[in-house]
Amino acid sequence: MNNTLPTWRDTIAAGDIVAFKFPCPDDAAAEKTRPCLVVAVDRCAGEAVIVYGTSRWTGANRGQELHVTGHAACTEASLDKPTRFIGRRRVRVTLTCARFVECRAGTVVLGRLGDRHRAQLDRIRNPQPRPSSRCRGYLRRPTENRAFFPPPDRRPQ
Repeated sequence: MNNTLPTWRDTIAAGDIVAFKFPCPDDAAAEKTRPCLVVAVDRCAGEAVIVYGTSRWTGANRGQELHVTGHAACTEASLDKPTRFIGRRRVRVTLTCARFVECRAGTVVLGRLGDRHRAQLDRIRNPQPRPSSRCRGYLRRPTENRAFFPPPDRRPQ
């Protein structure tokens, strides 16, 4: 009989907010522990997809964002400040990665997103590719279906 209690590695799930040292591509010494969102967990591989979280509301790092704002939403997610999670900045790590930072309670899980953010989480988890401006030609009507009127003759008479 196995009497071991489940650890955070056994119970972590999509929607959990964890303390994680997010990679800084410029300087490894500049990394800081921040609340990050777990987007997906692969238990067979022992891996999780982690999304960058920040309380800064600048124009940097835009795309596939999930915003947790308002006192009630922040309290429910155990966040001190309004936070935006940026889906374009994501990493896939093993659950034994040393970048996870345990808090005083012995777990890396700080909180959990509420049900109101479920649709946004699904959009970040499965991002839809956007066609580039060059590939949007298929959205236009073919020219043969358009009525063609020649431009008026503006030559002096």
